[in-house]
Parts: sequence; C-alpha cells; structure tokens
Amino acid sequence: MGITTENIRNIAIAGHGQSGKTTLLEHFLFACGEIEKAETVDSGKTISDCTPEEIERKISIYSSLSHMHFGNKLINIWDTPGLSGFVGEVILVFRSSELGCIVLDGRVGVQIETIKFWRNLNSRNKPRFIFANKMDDPKANFDNCLQDVKKQFAVDAFPVTIPMYEGEEFKGVIDVLHGVAYVMEGGKEKEVAIPDSYASVYKEKLELLAAASAEGDDELMLKFIDEGELSSEEIAKGLSLAFKDNRIVPFFAGSALQGSGITSVLRFIDEIVPSNEEALERAITKDGQSSSVKIDPKAEFSALVVKTSNDQFSGKLSFVKVITGTLNSDSEVFNLREGKKERVGKLYKSVGKKIVEVSSLPAGDIGIISKLAFTKTNDTLAASMNALPFVKLKTPEPIYSIAVSAKEKKTEDKITENLYKVCEEDMTVSFVFNPETKQNVLSGMGDLHTGIILSKVEKQTKVEI
Repeated sequence: MGITTENIRNIAIAGHGQSGKTTLLEHFLFACGEIEKAETVDSGKTISDCTPEEIERKISIYSSLSHMHFGNKLINIWDTPGLSGFVGEVILVFRSSELGCIVLDGRVGVQIETIKFWRNLNSRNKPRFIFANKMDDPKANFDNCLQDVKKQFAVDAFPVTIPMYEGEEFKGVIDVLHGVAYVMEGGKEKEVAIPDSYASVYKEKLELLAAASAEGDDELMLKFIDEGELSSEEIAKGLSLAFKDNRIVPFFAGSALQGSGITSVLRFIDEIVPSNEEALERAITKDGQSSSVKIDPKAEFSALVVKTSNDQFSGKLSFVKVITGTLNSDSEVFNLREGKKERVGKLYKSVGKKIVEVSSLPAGDIGIISKLAFTKTNDTLAASMNALPFVKLKTPEPIYSIAVSAKEKKTEDKITENLYKVCEEDMTVSFVFNPETKQNVLSGMGDLHTGIILSKVEKQTKVEI
C-alpha cells in the first residue's frame, strides 16, 4: 500500500445513541470512494452495523473498524455503540485511536453518553473534534450546541464550519478554514463561493479561528496580538499544534444523512490533524513501573491486541494496533502473556465486515490477524520475549446477572461453548458456574446487553435457552 507511519490517522467516532454516527461513517467512506453508495441505518445495509442483531434492532452493538484514503493519508476509523450497555466496545476503541470524533444530535446538544465519552477521552488526554449533526432538522440549532459544549465541558470550542441556514432551509456548510462553501449536488458536495449574505458571519468566525490557532504557538500569539490577523498557513500551523496538545476543540456542522459537511472534516484530518508518531503507549517495566513507548517504525516489532471477534466464515479475528516496528504476514511473534510463539498467517485491513488481505502493517496502523491460537484481547505481541508488555485495558465490571440453562440438558455444552466465546470478545461479560446455587451465571452491563447475547447464542446454536 506504500503507507508510512507519518501518514496514518486513527479516529474513533463516539456519541449518544441515535446521534448519527453510523450514517456519518457511511458518508466518509462514500466520499473517499471506499463504497459505491452510502446506505441508511433503516436499510439494514450499512458498513458498520452488519451483524444480524444490529440490523434487526437498528442500533450499533459492536465497534466496527473501517479504513479509507483521503489525500495522502490512510484513515482508520471506528464506529462505536452509543448505548451504555456496550461501553466496553468504546473503551477498547479509544485505546487504539489518537483522536475522537464526538457526534452531537444538533437538536439536543450534549447528552449523558456524550459526557461519559468526553470524560474517557479526558482521562487519556486525547484530542477530539465535534460534528454537530442533523442541521437539516427543523429543531436543530448550531449555536445552542456550540454553547452547550462550552458550558458543559469548559473548553475552547470554535467553529471550523458553520451551517448555511438550518432546518428545512439548510443549504450546506461554510468552511471557515478554507474560505469556501459546500452545497449538495447529485448526492455529493460541491465547492462554491461563500454567499454574500454570509460574508460578515464568515469574517467573524475566521477571526475566532485565528485566535484559536494562536493558542498553539507563542510566536503566532504575539503576531496575532500585534497585527490582529494571521495568514491561512499560520492558522493551519497553529491549529495543528494546539490540537495536538488538546488545547482546542474544533467544531463542525452538517447533516450526515445528506452527506453534508463531510469534505471539510476530511480536509481537516488530512491537513491539520498531526501525525501519531508522537503518540505514546504505556508499558510495564520488569520492576512493575509504568513506562512510555512512542510509536516508532524503526524499533523492533510490538503490538497490542485491542479487540477479538469470532467470524462465522473467517474464524477468530484479532484486531491489533502496531506500536513499534512492522508486522509482516507469514511470520512468528511472541505472546508475552503466554510466553509462547504465535504463527502469524494472513493480515487484513477491513471496511466493516469486508476484509482485504495486506502483506504488512507498519507502526501506528490497525489491522487484523486471523486464527491466532491462544491470543486474547489485551495481549502484547512482540518480536522477542525481552519486550515490555503494554498496560492492560480496564473495562467496567458486569453489573447485571442472570442464571442461564438450556431447556434440554443434552444441549448445555453448546450454550457453554458459545458463551465462553462471547466472553473472549466482550470484556464486560462473564460466564461462570456458581457452586452455591449450582447455576451457570451470565453477567453483563444490563438487561439489553445480556438479552442480545442470549438471542445471538440461541440463533447460532438453535438451542432454546
């Protein structure tokens, strides 16, 4: 693929349920040419909500990884669930991403899951930008959303794009950073001149953008104070530095359903979002202390397993984030937890459930290894046993438990085998035998969470539970 570490960007899309995350991803992929048509959630054909249970309920249940190319960048992008019962999926994804894309429902602004995800990003000190969605809805209000974010999170949020009208009058967005407008034409965004009626608003927002970019560099700040303006190149430089240090929160507007506002976000990722080469991963030294490891393509290979899934056709899939060096197909690596060698066969990149074989994964990239023998989520893979294991990711403990048994005793083993596979995929699930009650107990994050698990197992095993 010819992609190097400096050109890789890893993003997690997160937000409250029904805010439009899955639809936004569809239009990102469509705009980048990865898919021929952007589907709706109601159609049951979206790239990321591809399992039977997601299609049936029209909600995201699992985190889904896709990749796309824009400019000279490879963008790995995760779509995540928005309901609290599936928070484990989001936490795993945040670990492997250098930045977050928080999607807001433009009608209501900040919601409870938005706050939880924001706190999680804060705990990792990860940069994030916001996409205020549904600007074509009559109840949408961009300014209210912007003020809500500033009030709730006490951050310096500033518009990179603003909507041209709202609700039924919505026409598209104005890209303040590039001084152009985008309107929809033939299902895609078309660049046009900023309407005269928005000239004063554009000028006002551009001054705010320049002020925000000056936060990134002392020299730019002095020039802005002295002269009151910055060149477009200086604004881009300052934004990149300030964004990298998590000092500012860029704010975008659009309608994911229409595909409006997409191009400006992609241009921001391509031009402003800094390389992940300076990103750090935490490892444990021999004496139990925490140590920082920089993403480094020149060092010896090491990687963290961030997710495990069991595919009906491809078998066990291990999603890995390469931290140092390069992972090659048909090679051998060490699993540090087991102290054993694992044979790496084929490597893949994914667009939802579609996987494409690749020969290698460079440092900073996220990909898939198929059919590893004993590797699990949170394991460290490395070129030698002398490597430092990465800190294991902590997920919430299960809070809701039910006793589970097969209606017919002879089919009990089928249930047990499949529920153990679920535990391997979802770290917020446990399945254990309680010796006091002599029952098999399934624990998860709530009634919906465990109900979906049991429904899935029943369909897979054709066993009544």
